[in-house]
Amino acid sequence: MEGLFSKKRMGLVLSGILSVTVVLAGCGSNTSGSGSPTPKSSNSPSETSSQSNEKVTLSVAILAEDLDYWKTTSQSDSFKKLLPNVTLDLQSFKDVDSLYKSLMVRQAANEVPDLFYVKPYKLIDLKNSLYVWDKSDPLVQMNSAMDSLTELKAGDGKYYGLPMKQFGEWVFYSKSIFSELGLTVPKTWDQFVSTGKAIQDSGKYQGLALGGKDAWPQYPFVGQLYSSMFNDPNTDNEAALKDKPFSPDGNYYKAFEKVEQLYKSGAVGKSPLGIGYPEAEQMFANKKAGMMAIGQYYYSDFVTLGGDVKDLGLFPMPVVNDPNEKNRQVFNIDLPFCISKNSKHIDVAKKVLEWYFSPEVYKPYLEQRAMSSTIKGIDPQNVFTEASKQYPTQTFTALAGEEDFVKLQKETKWDSVVVGAQMLAGKDFRPIFEDLNQKWAAGRQKFGIK
Repeated sequence: MEGLFSKKRMGLVLSGILSVTVVLAGCGSNTSGSGSPTPKSSNSPSETSSQSNEKVTLSVAILAEDLDYWKTTSQSDSFKKLLPNVTLDLQSFKDVDSLYKSLMVRQAANEVPDLFYVKPYKLIDLKNSLYVWDKSDPLVQMNSAMDSLTELKAGDGKYYGLPMKQFGEWVFYSKSIFSELGLTVPKTWDQFVSTGKAIQDSGKYQGLALGGKDAWPQYPFVGQLYSSMFNDPNTDNEAALKDKPFSPDGNYYKAFEKVEQLYKSGAVGKSPLGIGYPEAEQMFANKKAGMMAIGQYYYSDFVTLGGDVKDLGLFPMPVVNDPNEKNRQVFNIDLPFCISKNSKHIDVAKKVLEWYFSPEVYKPYLEQRAMSSTIKGIDPQNVFTEASKQYPTQTFTALAGEEDFVKLQKETKWDSVVVGAQMLAGKDFRPIFEDLNQKWAAGRQKFGIK
């Protein structure tokens, strides 16, 4: 963030916000002495409404994809009963990047929204503006993912936010294409690569819809294999302790050899950099590709794009090389809700979250968006629930790089998807890794990391 805040710049950023105000009826004040909400049960909002007639407007920053759901459900009786005198100023953003940029600008102006969510790895940049949750808070107690992310932890049993949802990484596949080509669901990484190649070699379909032009859709390969394939959730932080973490004996190098195997097989198409993610989504939905490896958030897009739900198959991407070894499936804890520490209505913001995480609001959201729960006792039913029963795996969650890793990553400009894009363009990752080793060692010396 640049040093001086520009009002003109803030105006440009905020001009991209779609802001909708919804007038509701009812704010509950059933709180503990610390101001924490005290639900009647762990998953139900309190039925005691506030006796105060104070009118409150609460600013809530969310993604555009969630706007309609918030607008609709905030008109419900449960909201009106719990939060009678509250107006939600719903500010929506087209994607996580525009939301984050706005939050950074507004942080410089000390105008962070009362309530918002953000990607976990961005919390480090906003932590000085965040209300800190105590582990004794009922909303913390009912969330099963509080200790799954190092980024959430503020020390001394305190947290910066409440994880909103989680999602698994899956391989979406066309049952009819598999049947036509006589293919079965692969159980190992090598089988996965061979399956993609077989589909590509048919000459009728692309093996794997990727969307490499946008770079980021490579993350299930270049951003996760180096941890999940070796069952090492702490790969990034371990790298900060080494001068040469990109050497042939390290997880990064070994994983990128596997990525190279996939890319050179031809499974990702003849021109993998020629189309972006939207085109890849449509390609798979139109049965022009046999598989697509992506998070379960793609499902709603698949349906919207006219995909054939009856023809859709799902399996966790195999990261093991022994068919007898239990596969590991990456799950991502996503979008922790945060409250501004400077909000004048922290208690109200907590009540809004108490309402949001109630079964009548939260479970339908998860089922509509095909996501997984972070709240104890709330288990949505969707296509992924059934696929998980068919293909049981070991849940795997990587630990985010901590302060030393983040320093070195920025210093060396280490970005796995950038290296992946260079590989798609035909470059060898090995010289890139050699250069990274030199820069990494120099960075450790510069920062005095031991």
